[in-house]
Amino acid sequence: MGTTLPDRPILLTGFPGLLSERLLGELAESTDAPLHLLCLESTVDDAQRQLARLQNQHPQLEGRCNVYGGDISRDRLGLSEREYDQLTEQVGVVWHLAAIYDLSVPQEIAYRVNVGGTANVLDFCEDCEDFARLNYVSTCYVAGDRTDRVYEDELDVGQHHKNHYEATKFWAEVEVQRRRDEIPTAIFRPAIVVGDSNTGATGKYDGPYYVFRLLHRLPEWMPVPTVGRGDAPVNLVPIDFVAEALATLGRREDTEGKVFQLADPHPMTAREIVDTVLELMGRRPSMGQLPASFVERALENETVEQWTGVPREALVYFNTGARFDTTRASDALGEVGIECPPLAGYLDRLIDFFLRYPDEPPQPST
Repeated sequence: MGTTLPDRPILLTGFPGLLSERLLGELAESTDAPLHLLCLESTVDDAQRQLARLQNQHPQLEGRCNVYGGDISRDRLGLSEREYDQLTEQVGVVWHLAAIYDLSVPQEIAYRVNVGGTANVLDFCEDCEDFARLNYVSTCYVAGDRTDRVYEDELDVGQHHKNHYEATKFWAEVEVQRRRDEIPTAIFRPAIVVGDSNTGATGKYDGPYYVFRLLHRLPEWMPVPTVGRGDAPVNLVPIDFVAEALATLGRREDTEGKVFQLADPHPMTAREIVDTVLELMGRRPSMGQLPASFVERALENETVEQWTGVPREALVYFNTGARFDTTRASDALGEVGIECPPLAGYLDRLIDFFLRYPDEPPQPST
């Protein structure tokens, strides 16, 4: 196992997002460093409430956290001159999670936040007086429309991207990799993040939950066809695994300069997932198939999209052929006994939670 980085004050962007909250809980247990949490100015009150809740769960956070209202898409992260100078004097580690994750986000907004914002975070790292590490959270889907095996050392192989989210996360990672000779960096690419593998709990329904919701909504008499051939791997990873993997690898010295794909090494196929979900909902297995192109065209109709509750942009992830190699991540995590749990072992918990709260997941309270 690699040597642990010395504790230095941390800046965490993207708070109070779901993954940043889980990561903060992991960092509470694994480091004594002061924690500076950057959120949008408009979310400061919510960030303070969520921090209070997390402090109740993790008393180690008490007295160690400061919330800053800012904006990564603005110069100096939208901070005052005094705040920026204070943070660059103190911070030694940056966790950059902030991004626009909406698959249907307009190009201009996605570029400003995901690419321009990441460039501003990199500038901040260079301005820090005693900097040790940038831990950058990318996504497996920088791979775009690839249908082959995607290795952790690969980035630009001429692929195209399915939406502005993917494209701008790709260009953001290009910039991070371009500057990692000057900025010590580790890059993490999660697959599609779902709820907790132990409880099934999640704070929002997106991604595969759109499909869960549609299957739940369809009349019981209606046969459910597979969209496309159904043999595409759908790579889902639980949020508890991703947060623990980030906290573990992000604190090791020997992860510098490397890329880690936090994905399921043995993902279920789209058909396997749909049939398992139907069984858990007390429904018959899927029958027949519809061409993916037909369904995607139908979802371009706003009325159809609203009735199904499935955005066209989300459906393509049940029909992509990319397979994400996780050799480096699995080897490094295996040294400390961490592995990605197979979806078949916790999908029932995800569906049980969803069936208890089919409209919206309950939001945690302080």
